[in-house]
Amino acid sequence: DRYASHFRYEDEQVFAGMVSAMDEGIGNITAAIRDSGLKEDTVLIFASDNGGYVNNDQELNTSSSNYPFRGGKKSVYEGGVRTPSLVWAPNRVTPGEETSAMIHVTDWLPTIWSLASLQGELEPNNPIKNKPLDGINQWGVITGQQPPKREAFLINIDP
Repeated sequence: DRYASHFRYEDEQVFAGMVSAMDEGIGNITAAIRDSGLKEDTVLIFASDNGGYVNNDQELNTSSSNYPFRGGKKSVYEGGVRTPSLVWAPNRVTPGEETSAMIHVTDWLPTIWSLASLQGELEPNNPIKNKPLDGINQWGVITGQQPPKREAFLINIDP
């Protein structure tokens, strides 16, 4: 009922409620991190796996916009594969800093691994000792200390 006056369709009201609950939950987590004194040792990452579903079916009311990109979920156009991410790392990442660097979902594992490796107890960039990783450490790119490491990546291979 909280969103009934703001959104016409019930599915939009439910979605707004879920976003509000997530926002409150993230606020609770960041407050707990601050209160426990772990703020300086914490990195939070939010990432998406694909763009929004583009349907334009007014009866189903399930469409979203990935503007200015073409396509959406289940497509190989930029609207389907180019998504935003957010990194919260006090005193490591400048608040409000943006990059348009190409960072692939496979890059998160070696990036997070490299951050954990800063403790000196882990072998950097390769948690699987006998197999190479598909991704690359992007922390220097995220913090603005290095230029982008990717110029392109493979999106799809048709059999």
